[in-house]
Amino acid sequence: MKTMTCTPVINRTRFRSHVEDYFAQRFQKEVILLHFPAALSARSICKPWARRRSELTYRTRSPYVIDPSGSIYEVYQPEFWAPHIGITSDNPDAVHDRRTIAIDIVNAGPLRVDPVNPNQLNWRPNGFGAGFCGIEETDKYVVADLGSPRYSAAFPEVQIIALRFLVERLRREFNIPAVVPPPAKQWSCDPDYFLTYRGIASRQNFRVDRFDSNPTFDWGWLGT
Repeated sequence: MKTMTCTPVINRTRFRSHVEDYFAQRFQKEVILLHFPAALSARSICKPWARRRSELTYRTRSPYVIDPSGSIYEVYQPEFWAPHIGITSDNPDAVHDRRTIAIDIVNAGPLRVDPVNPNQLNWRPNGFGAGFCGIEETDKYVVADLGSPRYSAAFPEVQIIALRFLVERLRREFNIPAVVPPPAKQWSCDPDYFLTYRGIASRQNFRVDRFDSNPTFDWGWLGT
């Protein structure tokens, strides 16, 4: 990882949510929670959030989205909250949604070789039928020895630099410890362990049905 030469800028207007789309209630923040939605751009994540709804289930959104370009978008103020984990069990009164600050890190996720063109890698839409990159574009993917699919979209360096900047900023502002789960817990759901956990985690730590970290993500990038 190269040394950051300029300070990333947080865009607070481009995808800003209306006040009716989140809960302007302050709760103590204890966890920075990473999401890795399968998408290609911040716009594809934020566009569905643009519809203002009053029902709780339609307020789902994260306060931050980081684009592959390194652009950081603040959707609403991080001291407030909205549902983003997607669970009701082991989450009474949405306690984990309230105590966490979610960051959506845009990434295409797992890739598969096109069944017709072996020189093309596809991502999830249409049953892994959407072209993502050519096999020769080695900067856009990583080969992971984790079974099928064995390819995963890479995280651009500029995006990781932006993530590190944002995590450090939030960590200091909300006095969140600079720790990540131990290796045995990073990829697993453990409600008892994460009930009182303080630090940086990911959504799969709270949802048994969600593997929400791209296997190419290196927790060491956060500098903890």
